[in-house]
Amino acid sequence: MFKRKQKIPEVPSYSRLAAIYDYVMRHVDYVHWSDYIESLFVRHDAVPPRILDLACGTGSLALELRRRAYGVAGVDGCEQMLVKAREKAKRQGYDILFFHKDLLDLCGLEQYEGVLCLYDSINYLMSLQDVERAFDEIHQVVAPGGIFIFDICTETNSLRYFRDMTDRDKGDGFSYERRSYYNSGIQYNEFKIEFSDIGEVVQEVHQQRIYPLAEITQILESSAFEVEAAYDGFGTTAPTEQSDRVHFVLRA
Repeated sequence: MFKRKQKIPEVPSYSRLAAIYDYVMRHVDYVHWSDYIESLFVRHDAVPPRILDLACGTGSLALELRRRAYGVAGVDGCEQMLVKAREKAKRQGYDILFFHKDLLDLCGLEQYEGVLCLYDSINYLMSLQDVERAFDEIHQVVAPGGIFIFDICTETNSLRYFRDMTDRDKGDGFSYERRSYYNSGIQYNEFKIEFSDIGEVVQEVHQQRIYPLAEITQILESSAFEVEAAYDGFGTTAPTEQSDRVHFVLRA
């Protein structure tokens, strides 16, 4: 697909992947994810009329929640992803506000009764200090008594699915190669993307820090949130380091 000696320019994470993100992630079941989130609302006696979806990407989860009659807004640190989110919302007839904000600076946003940060977005924070700061920022946008739900992926997930994996695919006007690997607590995803219709080839490198549960738990215990529960995957049992994904439910 790519010439071995071809020098490929590296661009910021998601800046060009945004154009094909929905194709690359078409396997993600946002309906199932929304069902699970709603089940946690019921389990924790939360009825948030308005939800803020942090690290919302191209807005797929936000749109699914809007279809379920929640008032929804989205936040993401990548403007190119938000362009796609706004296009999708307009195309589907939904008036959803999408804000270009980083998890480390949510200043200026109003408070919401429900706040989400899903699909291991917290793992993109590369230090415990940034995780702690993000929780402080997020607490400011959760209404008093409101609920905050986030998830993280674990080392088990990285070793199982991303230890050393390469996949290739193509769509209308593009092709890509993704190499994933895990090293010293960091999961890497290297994308090489070719847009054949405009003759452009770029590379993006995405990194996620994989935190032990104990480290996240320790930060939460010292945060302004009350920890109500942590769940294995998409269930309701207690998580372990062998869990693929862990969902946390917090109360402001």
